[in-house]
Amino acid sequence: MTEGFEEETPPTLTMLSEGKDTFVVVDGVTIAKRGHPGTTQAGTWISLEPGWTVGFNEDQSQLWVRYDGVQVH
Repeated sequence: MTEGFEEETPPTLTMLSEGKDTFVVVDGVTIAKRGHPGTTQAGTWISLEPGWTVGFNEDQSQLWVRYDGVQVH
């Protein structure tokens, strides 16, 4: 559990697009950036904060977010 997260209240998850970049923001903290096409990170989420992992389920219909291995969204 991260500091500031309440067990009763799930974190607020937002996706933000700025030009060519897409970000995942959790409770106001930008935690991941989408890799650009044509790069080695294409089709993946690049973690911007330690402990955070972002990805899609197998059919890419849902985004998941984990902090230190615990799924938070």
